[in-house]
Amino acid sequence: MTAFTKDDTILFHVLSVPVRLSTVKYATFLLCGVSSLWPWNCFLSASDYFQDRFALKPSLSSNYSSTMMTISTLTSTVCNYILSQRQKGVNYTKRLKMGNLIQIFIFFIMALSIALPQSWVIFYFIFVMVNVAYTSIGSCLTQVGMMALVNIQGSWYANATVVGNAIAGVLPSMAMIIAVLTSKEDLNTLSVEARSSEAITYFLTSVLMATAALASIWIMEYCERKIYNPDMNVSTEQFENEFGESTPDDSVHVGFGQLWSKLNYVETTIMLTFSITLVFPVFASVVESSTIDKKVFIPLAFLVWNLGDLAGRILCAVPFFIVKSNRALLGYSLLRFLFVPLFMMCNIKGAGSTIGDFGYLMLQLLFGLTNGQLFSSSYMRVGQLLDNQEEQKAAAGFTALIINISLLGGSLASFLVVWLCS
Repeated sequence: MTAFTKDDTILFHVLSVPVRLSTVKYATFLLCGVSSLWPWNCFLSASDYFQDRFALKPSLSSNYSSTMMTISTLTSTVCNYILSQRQKGVNYTKRLKMGNLIQIFIFFIMALSIALPQSWVIFYFIFVMVNVAYTSIGSCLTQVGMMALVNIQGSWYANATVVGNAIAGVLPSMAMIIAVLTSKEDLNTLSVEARSSEAITYFLTSVLMATAALASIWIMEYCERKIYNPDMNVSTEQFENEFGESTPDDSVHVGFGQLWSKLNYVETTIMLTFSITLVFPVFASVVESSTIDKKVFIPLAFLVWNLGDLAGRILCAVPFFIVKSNRALLGYSLLRFLFVPLFMMCNIKGAGSTIGDFGYLMLQLLFGLTNGQLFSSSYMRVGQLLDNQEEQKAAAGFTALIINISLLGGSLASFLVVWLCS
């Protein structure tokens, strides 16, 4: 793509270290990757707070997590389908900005909602679920806009987004372990006020992450125009069309069949990868340690998996670690099903283990590592397998839809694993 030949241009120096346009763009897509998954992690991390808020209605309290995930997944699936069909006259950078603006607004409102009376249980439950739906829409706009841009601009930037996604998974796990180790109170008996303080922190952190991503987009746009259009003699519309940020009204609609014919191996790999990956939270929740308190061991298992996932995605920044063969991708993803019988050999609900704590944690690390490497390799190849910008942009909504369907399938499959572990 000739449009991005100046990405290595030096913009300025920090302590004699040159900062290039490519660095600014990588950092921007990294932050956008973090912000796109942060809302999901925020609502999950605040589960204890919401369960306390809904305690007057036990049925709502016990079903908060499953209801939240169902509404989020269904909303995302519908939204991604709609976005995938709307291809003409679309400005993908505006979608990216709008997604972050929605997150800022929703989580600021959520922070204020802490002050609502504790007795408004049903109203607050409905209020939270409506906001879950809106944040899912915001995340879809962010993911589709981000994916369309990196498909066009190159696999290096695609890697930034998937690394950002993984960082969004690592930070909450680390925070949970630190909270367990440093708390002087029993986390199971924290007061409502203490949990409210935690929830406000979660919500305002989400506002901060989305704001940082939005600011970085504006900085990236300014730097791009400074390098590629220094005299500002090209109109905004022309600039956006050239750089793939927007799609003309007369562009050709790209159908799912056309995309599937070129991306079938990659998209199948993504489906298999996420479908099997969603068994990891089940095992992480039921496998116990013979020596470590489960209040520490369970968050540790989540952290180890997320660190493995992050490592797998970072490795793919080096071309050597990218799985380039379609058949290798598919075979690799199928081999991951072997993790299930290995996890079944671990200390499930204290029933005994033939692997031990260290072996179990190494399994989680490898399970995360293979997830990160497989997804990154597939995601980074999407733009390379397509012939023009119209296909690359359309593939964003298509791939996002495939990811949602994969997560939904994995969620359903996890019920079988729950039954096996019971």
